[in-house]
Amino acid sequence: PVPEGYSVFEKIETHFGPENVVTMFISAKGDHTGDVCVGEVTYDRDGNPIIEELGQPWCYASDHMDYFELDQNTNLALGNRALQLLETHQEDLFFALFLFRDPDVTGHLFDENAPEYSQKLLELDGWLGQIRAKVQALGISDKTLIYVVTDHGFDEGKSVHLNAPYGFFASNDPLVMRSGDRKDPAATWLDRYGIDPTIGGAPPLNAYSLYSLPPLACIPEGQAYIDYPGAPTCCAGLQLISLDKKVGGCILATGGTGDNSGYCTACGDGVCLAPEGPCNCPEDCPLY
Repeated sequence: PVPEGYSVFEKIETHFGPENVVTMFISAKGDHTGDVCVGEVTYDRDGNPIIEELGQPWCYASDHMDYFELDQNTNLALGNRALQLLETHQEDLFFALFLFRDPDVTGHLFDENAPEYSQKLLELDGWLGQIRAKVQALGISDKTLIYVVTDHGFDEGKSVHLNAPYGFFASNDPLVMRSGDRKDPAATWLDRYGIDPTIGGAPPLNAYSLYSLPPLACIPEGQAYIDYPGAPTCCAGLQLISLDKKVGGCILATGGTGDNSGYCTACGDGVCLAPEGPCNCPEDCPLY
């Protein structure tokens, strides 16, 4: 369950006051991205009512947002809604998250090398262009920061993402100085707003702002090394192993061509400890 108060949107509202900032979460995906909390009624894929046992992401945060709209099921519907809201709130301080569902759906239907998947990537790129054009047309491009992130990639040539840890992050924010983990954008946004990540009594984010290097002299055992210029390396006595993992057979980490990210472990010490496995540390974790 997500503890109440633990969301970027609630931190922003608390920091600026609910009357001073417009917050939006406009999503083409409703499944597992809803406002149903523990004990509340939701519905399965067949439309049967069920009791939510864990609590869906954003279930508390939805009460702190001006717009919380799910299941804008097509890129067309979501993109037009995004443009409409930008027009409506061009004079306001706003924080908006627009979650496009494609190309994820198409990737699962076909595979990541299919022309249908490539077409959805191009379509999404077109919507990003329209959003940027709208911001420019409204005359607010010099004071609007845009961040583009992915949630995951796909296994090479497949329609699943059993081990696709790499994604991309792009922004017009001039302060961004490095690549990072999927958790890091939230810490970056709070940093940009000048908001303490522990505001409201919530636990601190397990992430670092992309505006600075993590305050680590080296990467300790079991933690991930992220490859970027100036990144801290593995601590003494540890070695870098890959992100490959065993799911049935060994599945290579896909999507990171030329990227040497991995885990720092004591591979070779005869002890098999996570995240070591038979695919990235067979010396300690034999396959059989």
